[in-house]
Amino acid sequence: MIFRSSIIIILMLIASSSPLASQDNKLQEDKDDAMEELMSGNLTLRFYNAIDGKEIPNSSVDVDGIGKYTTDDAGKIRFPAPDDDGTYPFTFRADGFITSEFQFEIMAGALFVRRFSVSPQMDLRHVRIVLDWGSEPRDLDAHFVKENGYHISYRDMRTSADGNGNLDRDDRDGYGPETITVKEVSKDATYRLYVHDYSDRNDLSSTKLSNSRAVVRVFGEGKLLRTFVVPAKGKGTRWEAFTIQNGIIVPTNTINAR
Repeated sequence: MIFRSSIIIILMLIASSSPLASQDNKLQEDKDDAMEELMSGNLTLRFYNAIDGKEIPNSSVDVDGIGKYTTDDAGKIRFPAPDDDGTYPFTFRADGFITSEFQFEIMAGALFVRRFSVSPQMDLRHVRIVLDWGSEPRDLDAHFVKENGYHISYRDMRTSADGNGNLDRDDRDGYGPETITVKEVSKDATYRLYVHDYSDRNDLSSTKLSNSRAVVRVFGEGKLLRTFVVPAKGKGTRWEAFTIQNGIIVPTNTINAR
């Protein structure tokens, strides 16, 4: 009887750590936030560690013109919805994390994106690329390529050949974050960052990547450097977000079928 109970406990632990269980938890959070929005009129923002995907409690979130809030144990804040649609900037601060200037968008009285992944502090020379998205597609892959050098991704190489880059976190159950850290970006090299819709890789005319609400954020020099939002109304499974040329981030922001 004890042996059988032990098997049941082990199976429960395996299930709770599976991608499906994680996906279910994230979907439930979305449902809870939507219900809160409907019942009380309060909006929810959630904050996660870009390296391990865990919630960030006890952080300060200062929303311009609305108020200052502290995240709870689940890494979230709730606040009254403003009267007008539009884009609202806010500042995130937490011990051990890069202070970041974000913004959220309200459309038809609802939040367009409510989940934000924040980079822990790092060497000022390092660059960290963070991909967030919605519940679908489940598996988006970030690819960071150094021309005539390396290719960092889950499918190709988790760590670059020269040890300068690493895939910190791969996410296969929706939302993200998927994170790549590069220790050194040479001014003599060209780099590119693209996102591949692995879930729909066989449907080159798919619009799911375009509808994924994907956002790529680039952290470096102790701050949030750039933010890229997936183009709307695009067909294809590959989003070319940006290149780095002569040490400068150059937007590309196109979707194609490759």
